[in-house]
Amino acid sequence: MFDWLNKKTLSWALYDFSNTIFSMNIVTLYFPLYVVQNLHGREFHISLGIAISMAIGAMISPFFGMYSDMKYKKNIMLTFTTLFSCLFTALIPIVDRLYMALIFFIGANFFYQISLIVYDSLLPSTSVQKNYGIVSGFGVAMGYVGTFFALLMGKIIVKSPNDNPKIFLPTAILFFLFSIPCFFIREIKEKTIEKVNIKNTIKKIIRDKDLLNYFIAHILYLDAVNTIIAFMAIFLVKIGGFSQEGGEINYFFLFSTIFAVMGGLLWGYYIKKRDPRSGLILTLCLWCILLFIILLPLKKFFYWFIGPFTGIALAGTWSCDRPLLLSLIKEEESGRFFGFYYLTGKISSIMGPLIFGAILTIPFFNENIRYKLAFFSLLSMIFIALIFIIKVKKEMKKS
Repeated sequence: MFDWLNKKTLSWALYDFSNTIFSMNIVTLYFPLYVVQNLHGREFHISLGIAISMAIGAMISPFFGMYSDMKYKKNIMLTFTTLFSCLFTALIPIVDRLYMALIFFIGANFFYQISLIVYDSLLPSTSVQKNYGIVSGFGVAMGYVGTFFALLMGKIIVKSPNDNPKIFLPTAILFFLFSIPCFFIREIKEKTIEKVNIKNTIKKIIRDKDLLNYFIAHILYLDAVNTIIAFMAIFLVKIGGFSQEGGEINYFFLFSTIFAVMGGLLWGYYIKKRDPRSGLILTLCLWCILLFIILLPLKKFFYWFIGPFTGIALAGTWSCDRPLLLSLIKEEESGRFFGFYYLTGKISSIMGPLIFGAILTIPFFNENIRYKLAFFSLLSMIFIALIFIIKVKKEMKKS
């Protein structure tokens, strides 16, 4: 039952644990709160920081992915990108100025995002193909254990909004320390990859209808999911009626994370028994239901039911996404296609927060209605993405 679990898969999954400490504490929770509560910025400033860091990552990611395929130095590249992300994270609260915090956040998020290119492309080096789904699901589960750990950190360190700056340095240190085992994973050198240009890779994606449908859908559903992650905490505080003082927002995320951990393992086993395509279709259907419910007038109590299913949907997104792409490509080309995977992800991460933030600045409605309109835009994206994933018909490659 656990034949897939070994030193390599555990080291690989541990990186999911470590980088989720960063994404939870910095991207999702405390950087947005730090900007709004301590630096007196607005949601648009958060959107701007995310969009700029993603735009830079979008320009770099295809070259970065192809370089990693040709040089076989993924673990070294992972080490340096993680190190720089941690350094910039620690610098965010050093100067108590909004523009400096945004600059350091852009650096931290940029290096974090491109580190994921080499991290995900190391998956084929950890196990055989039939285990990609369960290993990916295990990584997602470990990631949400990291989220749980991050929230406990926040509960201990942050007692009030004035304590928000205290979370950045411990997050940077733990992100790096728990990443160290993954730095020693050596990739499998099955073939020598010839030097190719980006144009050839784009042509291959356009010619392959399954890859094209996948990448179009990938842009759309990550557009929605990344926006939800970025604005979740602010939405719950402003519209959901949750309080940061007393740790209520932390308790909500902790409760939801328990279901995300279980969801990562369950989705992993589902993919191993079935396939990632059907798992992703089920996940996108769940997202549609949840986003539709968000549009309804809800009392605070109902968010405690929505939270666990959101955790399961997030786990399903990350568990199914990587194995589906790997089922459509050759293993030795994983770096370059994960470069485009993150290029499309960066495009979505730019579009989503900017559209969401722009809707929230509309002056004609009250804040509650503006949030409903913004979430309706996310529902539309998820629904269209579902249509494109259904069009992916290629059978999964056999090991």
